[in-house]
Amino acid sequence: MLVISSPLPTLAVNQTASLSNDAKSVTASINGTDNRLIQLSDIIENRIGKAAAILEVTSRLPEMREPPQLVLFTPDSKGIPENADLEKRKIGREILSKYPEEFVSFLFLTPNGTVYLLEPFTRQQNLSTYDLSHRDYYKGVIKTNRTFLGNVITSASSGRNQVQLAVPVFSLGDSNQTASLIGVLSSGLNFKPFNEILQSINLSNHERIVLLDSNGTKIADSDRRQQSSLHKSNIGDASFRNLQSFNNALKGQTGTVQEMLNGSNSLIKYKPVKAIQSNWVLLLFQSSGASAVPANSNSGHADNTTMSIQSNETMPNSNISNKSSSLNITMPEQLPPQSINGSKVPKI
Repeated sequence: MLVISSPLPTLAVNQTASLSNDAKSVTASINGTDNRLIQLSDIIENRIGKAAAILEVTSRLPEMREPPQLVLFTPDSKGIPENADLEKRKIGREILSKYPEEFVSFLFLTPNGTVYLLEPFTRQQNLSTYDLSHRDYYKGVIKTNRTFLGNVITSASSGRNQVQLAVPVFSLGDSNQTASLIGVLSSGLNFKPFNEILQSINLSNHERIVLLDSNGTKIADSDRRQQSSLHKSNIGDASFRNLQSFNNALKGQTGTVQEMLNGSNSLIKYKPVKAIQSNWVLLLFQSSGASAVPANSNSGHADNTTMSIQSNETMPNSNISNKSSSLNITMPEQLPPQSINGSKVPKI
């Protein structure tokens, strides 16, 4: 039996920027709905930043930077077999085990967009195709050599809506050469915490908040009674992307407009959320009638809101605690500034 001790770093990420990894209870007393959107956007941006930092550090592990064993690929396995390249699979399983609130899958693609491995392995077995070169996140990484966050897609392995975060993986090389691209590391983000964040806010019966990707597809909703953001039919829903408020926020603007949505007049407050290379959008709907904006299951008053969120999501402070490993892996104590949010990778 091959025994590999964990090579993964421990990211110190929490709301108070301390070195503890324990989740904190963040309580923010906020006056005014604009402040609610500002607070929400900060929390969501921090969550995305944490996920990006985890994948970027993982992509630098020596095991990940070893060239993929392409001869092991088989169409029947839709990648490499379950018992092949166990060091990379071990890292993938540990990522999913350590960060279940961040990730639902761990994918390694070859430079041409072919699936090399996917964890959990059951997802690899369920793939409808092993050629993912058409995906936006793959194209984004190949074009920029930077971290890239895709829009909502229908997963080829689960059939559910999913957003993929992807980072380039470079060879070890040597001190006199620029490392070459050997693959793309990608993970599907967990939608559940985004819904929980929005549903943790006390809203009036005539208020609703949604989080949208840059195509206007719903990622999260404050109203538990609305169609799940995991449902693939949401991708074709144009009701949000046609709103002026959505398009204003997509351009980086924050403000308020009066608009018609599904035949009802609503006051809509909007705020962009920085999502790596693009913007996601937060929309707060306020209506005079319950039929236009379905009531959130939480009740309260919009103008004096207490938001209590169990979370440890804040921008990574880049302090890395090394974990002992029989593989003798030395992780950097700090992420280089150019590594955060997908900057170009320097010579390695």
